[in-house]
Amino acid sequence: MPSLFPVPTARRIDRQRLLSVALIPFAAAIAMASTVAATGFTASPLGEANSTLGFLLDFVKFCYLAVAMAHLSGAIADHTCGSLAAGLSIDEYDAPEPVSKDEFWRAFPNHVDGAAIAGAVTLLSVIASSLVG
Repeated sequence: MPSLFPVPTARRIDRQRLLSVALIPFAAAIAMASTVAATGFTASPLGEANSTLGFLLDFVKFCYLAVAMAHLSGAIADHTCGSLAAGLSIDEYDAPEPVSKDEFWRAFPNHVDGAAIAGAVTLLSVIASSLVG
């Protein structure tokens, strides 16, 4: 299958992993921000933020920072403890045998790629919230 863009040292691009790193934390941030905004009984959580967009960006920063730290700690654990490749996508559990360590690290995004993507989105959220607020 031809790839849309070449990734150095990657043999394939795993769409489910990319979705779990790039879009699912954003959906979680929107869900958490709307839930917190809707359940503010005594004091409005939106009142603490400068704007609604700033309030949402605070949750985006939180979600992507958590994803970045999870991937970074997964990479550290994998390299220091020699553990098996952590399952980042759902279909790995349906596989007849576990994904080899080499195959896991040759797919994009692996733990380091996931940490870099989530860290970049966190940085962009910090910059955007400082411009908004």
